[in-house]
Amino acid sequence: MTANNEIGVIQPIEEIAKIAKKHDIYFHTDAVQAIGNIKIDVERQGIDMLSLSGHKFYGPKRSAVHYT
Repeated sequence: MTANNEIGVIQPIEEIAKIAKKHDIYFHTDAVQAIGNIKIDVERQGIDMLSLSGHKFYGPKRSAVHYT
């Protein structure tokens, strides 16, 4: 989870991705609460897979976006 909506914690995504890459592990993050609030750059941050919810950026309710 990139950002927690209940307690406001923002995870160090780039550092986590580096650890995952070092061990040949694909890195996924749930960025539903982060989108529109903090900058997400999958290339720069080393994110292999990303999940979002469409309604957070004016898409239809119950729609999802998955980056792989």
